[in-house]
Amino acid sequence: MNHIIASFLIAALAPSPSPAATPQTIITVRSSPYCNALARHFNAAFIPLLANERTLNQVDERLVDLNTLFSKPDFQMRFVDTRRKLMDEVETIGKSMDRIGDEVGALHAAIATTQDPAQQAALRTTADELQRAYVRQRSLMFDLQGVIRAMMDYDITQRTHPLGGNALSDLGLPADEKDLKSYLRFDGQRDVIAQAEEKAVDTALTAATAYCSKK
Repeated sequence: MNHIIASFLIAALAPSPSPAATPQTIITVRSSPYCNALARHFNAAFIPLLANERTLNQVDERLVDLNTLFSKPDFQMRFVDTRRKLMDEVETIGKSMDRIGDEVGALHAAIATTQDPAQQAALRTTADELQRAYVRQRSLMFDLQGVIRAMMDYDITQRTHPLGGNALSDLGLPADEKDLKSYLRFDGQRDVIAQAEEKAVDTALTAATAYCSKK
């Protein structure tokens, strides 16, 4: 059987990933080791990467909360709630990391399925960009785990109301550490992830159209 009908899922990303990103589908592809590997391993790596971006949108809200909650009368309750939500979200991201890394590695290995230099270059670029997004997501995960550990060590029961002098801005932190998003370079890291994902999508879609679409 020279051709198969398969679903090749490509999500078209804007520079800033959005939960509303719309999938595009190539439904007819050639059956070959190259095309099969491109579809299988790209999808298996990219779909959880995109899911993690949606989770990071929620994490963004937690970091904003942490920058403001110390000015609230009920800051202790808000602190505990934000910490719990952040822990759940970072745990969700962590559960996907091994799978993504394995699939990106399999995509790199799939370069050997073809001797065509152009096909190899397309697969290498796709795998490299997915790897770049994966590494950045993993780095952010570790940074956020550090935030959670610091929150676990912070004894809110021994603190007075922020209006009594315990506002986050009065804790003696350097200026660039008073804003957690700035300190973590959160937005900048997400921009790099989005750019890598966008390039991976464009390259994979071009390769699928050029080398795997049914003529």
